[in-house]
Amino acid sequence: MGRTHLQDAVPIRMGQEFGAYANVLSRDIARIDRAAQGLLVVNMGATAVGTGLNATPAYMDSVVKHLVEQTGFALKQAEDLVDATQNTDAYMELSAALKVCAVNISKNVQRHPLDGLGPKAGLNELNVPARQPGSSIMPGKVNPVYGRSDESDRLSGDRQRSYDQPGLRSGTVRA
Repeated sequence: MGRTHLQDAVPIRMGQEFGAYANVLSRDIARIDRAAQGLLVVNMGATAVGTGLNATPAYMDSVVKHLVEQTGFALKQAEDLVDATQNTDAYMELSAALKVCAVNISKNVQRHPLDGLGPKAGLNELNVPARQPGSSIMPGKVNPVYGRSDESDRLSGDRQRSYDQPGLRSGTVRA
């Protein structure tokens, strides 16, 4: 059963859901592979600021060839050594691709506990009161309003959250 706001919405086959997971992971892998190509460009011989001062062209060529032989990676010399020395966009691009993948994995993993919720399809372990008007494509649907913790809690180091909501035991949850 597909869900919006933790409530049963419209039917969906598990194959459709897992197909969507596979598609996003395929895009993530392709995105990471593309971004990783930028790490194969090196600035060997650029010296301190990228001008190559006191480094011979023969050294620059030989050091890259030696690194390729030693590592097996398809390394290549940067066309603009000043640019390659000053800028870190290749690292940031890979970092962004990895973060997108991590968010996609996290989102999809967090959905699975919802698969057992009700009221029509599941065990009805969580009963959140309906409070706000629902969807334009599902007339009569009323969505619950519930507190959600966003990722900033974990990023800020707030690993402990208190809860006190009607229908739930009061207490503390350690994230």
